[in-house]
Amino acid sequence: MLDVARLRVLREVARHGSLTRAAAALSYTPSALSQQIAVLEREAGALLLERHARGVRLTEAGRALVRHTERVLTELRAAESTLAAISAAEGGRLRFGSFTTANATLMPLAVRAFLRERPAVEVELVEADRDEAMAAVAAHELDLALVYEFPAAPLRVPATVEARHLLADPLHIALPPDHRLAGRERIRLADLAGERWIQGVHRGSTIDVLPEACRAAGFEPRIAFRTDDQMTVRGLVAAGLGVALVPFLTLPATAPDLVVRRLSEPAPTRTVMTATPAGRYRLPAAAAMIEHLRAVAASLGEVSPP
Repeated sequence: MLDVARLRVLREVARHGSLTRAAAALSYTPSALSQQIAVLEREAGALLLERHARGVRLTEAGRALVRHTERVLTELRAAESTLAAISAAEGGRLRFGSFTTANATLMPLAVRAFLRERPAVEVELVEADRDEAMAAVAAHELDLALVYEFPAAPLRVPATVEARHLLADPLHIALPPDHRLAGRERIRLADLAGERWIQGVHRGSTIDVLPEACRAAGFEPRIAFRTDDQMTVRGLVAAGLGVALVPFLTLPATAPDLVVRRLSEPAPTRTVMTATPAGRYRLPAAAAMIEHLRAVAASLGEVSPP
Protein backbone atom coordinates (compact mmCIF):
# COMPACT_ATOMS: atom_id res chain seq x y z
CA MET A 1 0.00 0.00 0.00
CA LEU A 2 1.39 3.38 -1.00
CA ASP A 3 1.71 5.92 1.81
CA VAL A 4 -0.16 9.20 1.22
CA ALA A 5 2.41 11.31 3.08
CA ARG A 6 5.18 9.97 0.86
CA LEU A 7 3.05 10.60 -2.23
CA ARG A 8 2.84 14.25 -1.17
CA VAL A 9 6.65 14.28 -0.91
CA LEU A 10 6.96 12.99 -4.47
CA ARG A 11 4.54 15.62 -5.72
CA GLU A 12 6.61 18.40 -4.12
CA VAL A 13 9.76 17.02 -5.69
CA ALA A 14 8.03 17.02 -9.07
CA ARG A 15 6.91 20.64 -8.56
CA HIS A 16 10.34 21.92 -7.54
CA GLY A 17 12.55 19.64 -9.67
CA SER A 18 14.97 19.53 -6.76
CA LEU A 19 15.27 17.47 -3.60
CA THR A 20 16.75 20.44 -1.72
CA ARG A 21 14.01 22.89 -2.67
CA ALA A 22 11.28 20.29 -2.01
CA ALA A 23 12.82 19.54 1.39
CA ALA A 24 12.77 23.25 2.28
CA ALA A 25 9.11 23.57 1.19
CA LEU A 26 8.14 20.60 3.37
CA SER A 27 10.41 21.56 6.31
CA TYR A 28 12.38 18.31 5.85
CA THR A 29 16.13 17.89 5.77
CA PRO A 30 17.39 16.78 2.35
CA SER A 31 18.51 13.51 3.91
CA ALA A 32 15.09 12.81 5.44
CA LEU A 33 13.35 13.61 2.18
CA SER A 34 15.69 11.29 0.25
CA GLN A 35 14.82 8.53 2.71
CA GLN A 36 11.09 9.10 2.11
CA ILE A 37 11.58 8.83 -1.66
CA ALA A 38 13.64 5.65 -1.24
CA VAL A 39 10.88 4.05 0.86
CA LEU A 40 8.25 5.10 -1.69
CA GLU A 41 10.25 3.53 -4.51
CA ARG A 42 10.37 0.28 -2.56
CA GLU A 43 6.60 0.46 -2.01
CA ALA A 44 6.01 1.20 -5.70
CA GLY A 45 8.52 -1.38 -6.88
CA ALA A 46 9.85 1.12 -9.43
CA LEU A 47 12.47 3.84 -9.85
CA LEU A 48 10.63 7.17 -9.57
CA LEU A 49 13.40 9.79 -9.86
CA GLU A 50 16.52 10.24 -11.99
CA ARG A 51 19.25 12.60 -10.82
CA HIS A 52 21.00 14.98 -13.19
CA ALA A 53 23.35 17.93 -12.88
CA ARG A 54 20.65 20.53 -12.11
CA GLY A 55 18.48 18.37 -9.83
CA VAL A 56 16.12 15.47 -10.43
CA ARG A 57 13.52 14.48 -13.00
CA LEU A 58 10.66 12.01 -12.83
CA THR A 59 10.88 8.69 -14.56
CA GLU A 60 7.91 7.47 -16.59
CA ALA A 61 6.78 5.54 -13.50
CA GLY A 62 7.24 8.68 -11.40
CA ARG A 63 5.16 10.80 -13.81
CA ALA A 64 2.36 8.20 -13.80
CA LEU A 65 2.38 8.06 -10.01
CA VAL A 66 2.25 11.87 -9.68
CA ARG A 67 -0.78 11.96 -11.98
CA HIS A 68 -2.54 9.45 -9.74
CA THR A 69 -1.34 11.33 -6.66
CA GLU A 70 -3.08 14.50 -7.80
CA ARG A 71 -6.36 12.60 -8.13
CA VAL A 72 -5.87 10.86 -4.77
CA LEU A 73 -5.16 14.13 -2.98
CA THR A 74 -8.14 15.80 -4.64
CA GLU A 75 -10.38 13.01 -3.39
CA LEU A 76 -8.86 13.24 0.09
CA ARG A 77 -9.51 16.98 0.20
CA ALA A 78 -13.10 16.32 -0.85
CA ALA A 79 -13.40 13.65 1.84
CA GLU A 80 -12.02 16.03 4.47
CA SER A 81 -14.49 18.69 3.38
CA THR A 82 -17.38 16.23 3.52
CA LEU A 83 -16.39 15.00 6.97
CA ALA A 84 -16.10 18.57 8.23
CA ALA A 85 -19.58 19.32 6.87
CA ILE A 86 -21.02 16.20 8.51
CA SER A 87 -19.37 17.10 11.83
CA ALA A 88 -20.90 20.57 11.62
CA ALA A 89 -24.30 19.16 10.48
CA GLU A 90 -23.82 21.15 7.26
CA GLY A 91 -23.68 18.23 4.84
CA GLY A 92 -23.99 14.49 4.45
CA ARG A 93 -27.16 12.45 4.80
CA LEU A 94 -29.72 12.07 7.58
CA ARG A 95 -31.96 8.97 7.46
CA PHE A 96 -35.10 9.90 9.39
CA GLY A 97 -38.04 7.59 10.09
CA SER A 98 -41.43 8.80 11.25
CA PHE A 99 -44.85 7.23 11.90
CA THR A 100 -47.98 8.17 9.99
CA THR A 101 -49.71 10.52 12.43
CA ALA A 102 -46.47 12.39 13.18
CA ASN A 103 -46.22 12.97 9.44
CA ALA A 104 -49.30 15.20 9.58
CA THR A 105 -47.56 18.15 11.27
CA LEU A 106 -44.65 17.37 13.60
CA MET A 107 -42.23 15.82 11.11
CA PRO A 108 -42.92 18.14 8.13
CA LEU A 109 -42.62 21.33 10.20
CA ALA A 110 -39.37 20.16 11.80
CA VAL A 111 -37.84 19.06 8.48
CA ARG A 112 -38.82 22.35 6.83
CA ALA A 113 -37.12 24.37 9.58
CA PHE A 114 -34.08 22.07 9.50
CA LEU A 115 -33.60 22.39 5.73
CA ARG A 116 -33.97 26.17 5.84
CA GLU A 117 -31.07 26.21 8.27
CA ARG A 118 -29.01 23.37 6.74
CA PRO A 119 -29.93 23.08 3.04
CA ALA A 120 -26.83 21.04 2.16
CA VAL A 121 -27.90 18.08 4.31
CA GLU A 122 -29.67 15.35 2.37
CA VAL A 123 -32.68 14.27 4.46
CA GLU A 124 -33.93 10.82 3.53
CA LEU A 125 -37.45 10.36 4.93
CA VAL A 126 -38.91 6.93 5.66
CA GLU A 127 -42.41 6.15 6.93
CA ALA A 128 -42.24 3.45 9.60
CA ASP A 129 -44.42 2.51 12.54
CA ARG A 130 -42.85 2.36 15.97
CA ASP A 131 -41.62 -1.24 16.08
CA GLU A 132 -40.32 -1.15 12.53
CA ALA A 133 -38.56 2.16 13.17
CA MET A 134 -37.02 0.93 16.42
CA ALA A 135 -35.58 -2.12 14.66
CA ALA A 136 -34.19 0.08 11.87
CA VAL A 137 -32.46 2.39 14.36
CA ALA A 138 -31.01 -0.61 16.21
CA ALA A 139 -29.67 -1.94 12.89
CA HIS A 140 -28.20 1.51 12.03
CA GLU A 141 -30.49 1.69 8.99
CA LEU A 142 -31.96 4.93 10.39
CA ASP A 143 -30.06 7.74 12.13
CA LEU A 144 -33.18 9.06 13.86
CA ALA A 145 -36.78 7.95 14.27
CA LEU A 146 -39.95 9.15 15.92
CA VAL A 147 -41.56 6.42 18.00
CA TYR A 148 -44.34 6.29 20.59
CA GLU A 149 -45.86 4.20 23.34
CA PHE A 150 -49.07 3.95 25.34
CA PRO A 151 -49.20 2.87 28.99
CA ALA A 152 -51.21 -0.14 27.79
CA ALA A 153 -48.69 -0.86 25.01
CA PRO A 154 -45.16 -0.06 26.24
CA LEU A 155 -42.38 0.14 23.70
CA ARG A 156 -39.47 -2.29 23.90
CA VAL A 157 -36.25 -0.29 23.57
CA PRO A 158 -33.15 -2.36 22.67
CA ALA A 159 -29.91 -1.68 24.52
CA THR A 160 -28.45 -0.38 21.26
CA VAL A 161 -31.06 2.41 21.01
CA GLU A 162 -31.50 5.58 23.05
CA ALA A 163 -35.11 6.80 23.34
CA ARG A 164 -35.84 10.29 24.70
CA HIS A 165 -39.15 11.89 25.60
CA LEU A 166 -40.39 14.48 23.12
CA LEU A 167 -44.05 15.18 23.94
CA ALA A 168 -47.28 13.85 25.38
CA ASP A 169 -49.93 13.31 22.71
CA PRO A 170 -53.46 12.98 24.18
CA LEU A 171 -56.06 11.27 22.06
CA HIS A 172 -59.22 13.16 21.09
CA ILE A 173 -62.51 11.91 19.70
CA ALA A 174 -63.50 12.57 16.07
CA LEU A 175 -67.24 12.81 15.33
CA PRO A 176 -69.37 13.57 12.30
CA PRO A 177 -70.68 17.17 12.42
CA ASP A 178 -74.28 16.13 13.10
CA HIS A 179 -73.40 13.79 15.97
CA ARG A 180 -75.56 14.11 19.10
CA LEU A 181 -72.45 14.97 21.20
CA ALA A 182 -70.85 17.39 18.73
CA GLY A 183 -71.93 20.41 20.76
CA ARG A 184 -70.07 19.35 23.90
CA GLU A 185 -66.64 20.77 24.71
CA ARG A 186 -65.49 17.54 26.37
CA ILE A 187 -66.80 14.00 26.02
CA ARG A 188 -66.49 10.97 28.27
CA LEU A 189 -65.59 7.67 26.66
CA ALA A 190 -68.51 6.14 28.55
CA ASP A 191 -70.90 8.42 26.60
CA LEU A 192 -69.82 6.61 23.41
CA ALA A 193 -70.64 3.10 24.58
CA GLY A 194 -73.22 2.47 21.89
CA GLU A 195 -71.26 3.90 18.98
CA ARG A 196 -69.70 2.21 16.00
CA TRP A 197 -65.93 2.67 16.10
CA ILE A 198 -63.43 3.25 13.31
CA GLN A 199 -60.09 2.01 14.62
CA GLY A 200 -57.01 3.66 13.16
CA VAL A 201 -54.87 0.56 13.71
CA HIS A 202 -55.28 -2.52 11.56
CA ARG A 203 -52.51 -4.62 13.04
CA GLY A 204 -49.49 -4.31 15.30
CA SER A 205 -48.56 -3.95 18.94
CA THR A 206 -50.98 -1.05 19.65
CA ILE A 207 -54.13 -2.72 18.35
CA ASP A 208 -55.49 -3.24 21.89
CA VAL A 209 -55.21 0.42 22.96
CA LEU A 210 -58.77 1.35 21.88
CA PRO A 211 -60.47 -1.78 23.28
CA GLU A 212 -58.66 -1.46 26.62
CA ALA A 213 -59.52 2.24 26.95
CA CYS A 214 -63.18 1.46 26.30
CA ARG A 215 -63.19 -1.45 28.74
CA ALA A 216 -61.73 0.86 31.39
CA ALA A 217 -64.71 3.14 30.71
CA GLY A 218 -67.08 0.23 31.24
CA PHE A 219 -67.99 -1.04 27.78
CA GLU A 220 -66.80 -3.22 24.93
CA PRO A 221 -66.37 -1.19 21.71
CA ARG A 222 -68.22 -2.19 18.58
CA ILE A 223 -65.45 -1.88 16.00
CA ALA A 224 -66.93 -1.45 12.53
CA PHE A 225 -63.69 -0.98 10.60
CA ARG A 226 -59.94 -1.16 11.15
CA THR A 227 -57.42 0.63 8.94
CA ASP A 228 -53.89 2.02 9.12
CA ASP A 229 -54.87 4.80 6.70
CA GLN A 230 -55.77 8.02 8.52
CA MET A 231 -57.52 9.42 5.43
CA THR A 232 -59.83 6.42 5.52
CA VAL A 233 -60.53 7.03 9.21
CA ARG A 234 -61.50 10.61 8.50
CA GLY A 235 -63.62 9.71 5.49
CA LEU A 236 -65.60 7.08 7.39
CA VAL A 237 -66.17 9.35 10.39
CA ALA A 238 -67.18 12.29 8.18
CA ALA A 239 -69.69 10.03 6.44
CA GLY A 240 -71.31 9.22 9.78
CA LEU A 241 -70.19 5.59 9.80
CA GLY A 242 -68.56 5.74 13.20
CA VAL A 243 -66.41 7.67 15.67
CA ALA A 244 -62.67 7.41 16.15
CA LEU A 245 -59.83 8.24 18.50
CA VAL A 246 -57.43 10.68 16.85
CA PRO A 247 -54.05 11.94 18.14
CA PHE A 248 -53.55 15.58 19.03
CA LEU A 249 -50.69 15.67 16.50
CA THR A 250 -53.14 15.27 13.61
CA LEU A 251 -55.53 18.04 14.64
CA PRO A 252 -53.93 20.87 12.62
CA ALA A 253 -54.50 18.76 9.50
CA THR A 254 -58.07 17.74 10.40
CA ALA A 255 -60.60 18.30 7.62
CA PRO A 256 -63.44 20.79 8.29
CA ASP A 257 -66.08 18.08 7.80
CA LEU A 258 -65.13 16.53 11.17
CA VAL A 259 -65.77 17.64 14.73
CA VAL A 260 -62.94 16.87 17.16
CA ARG A 261 -63.45 17.09 20.91
CA ARG A 262 -61.29 16.54 23.96
CA LEU A 263 -61.90 13.50 26.09
CA SER A 264 -62.52 13.92 29.78
CA GLU A 265 -59.76 12.72 32.04
CA PRO A 266 -58.24 10.27 32.09
CA ALA A 267 -57.85 10.54 28.30
CA PRO A 268 -55.72 7.90 26.59
CA THR A 269 -52.35 9.52 25.96
CA ARG A 270 -49.30 8.31 24.14
CA THR A 271 -45.73 9.42 24.70
CA VAL A 272 -43.83 10.42 21.56
CA MET A 273 -40.06 9.91 21.68
CA THR A 274 -37.00 10.29 19.51
CA ALA A 275 -34.88 7.19 18.95
CA THR A 276 -31.22 7.26 17.94
CA PRO A 277 -28.43 4.67 18.01
CA ALA A 278 -26.99 4.45 21.51
CA GLY A 279 -23.34 5.18 22.17
CA ARG A 280 -20.99 8.11 22.51
CA TYR A 281 -21.41 9.27 18.91
CA ARG A 282 -24.62 10.77 17.59
CA LEU A 283 -24.80 12.07 14.04
CA PRO A 284 -24.67 15.89 14.40
CA ALA A 285 -27.47 16.29 11.84
CA ALA A 286 -29.67 14.01 13.97
CA ALA A 287 -28.98 16.12 17.06
CA ALA A 288 -29.86 19.26 15.10
CA MET A 289 -33.09 17.70 13.81
CA ILE A 290 -34.08 16.75 17.37
CA GLU A 291 -33.77 20.40 18.40
CA HIS A 292 -36.17 21.37 15.62
CA LEU A 293 -38.55 18.59 16.67
CA ARG A 294 -38.49 19.95 20.22
CA ALA A 295 -39.21 23.47 18.98
CA VAL A 296 -42.19 22.27 16.91
CA ALA A 297 -43.45 20.16 19.81
CA ALA A 298 -43.31 23.18 22.09
CA SER A 299 -45.21 25.28 19.56
CA LEU A 300 -48.00 22.68 19.41
CA GLY A 301 -48.77 23.34 23.05
CA GLU A 302 -49.27 19.80 24.33
CA VAL A 303 -45.76 19.13 25.61
CA SER A 304 -45.22 17.59 29.01
CA PRO A 305 -41.81 17.57 30.74
CA PRO A 306 -39.65 14.46 30.42
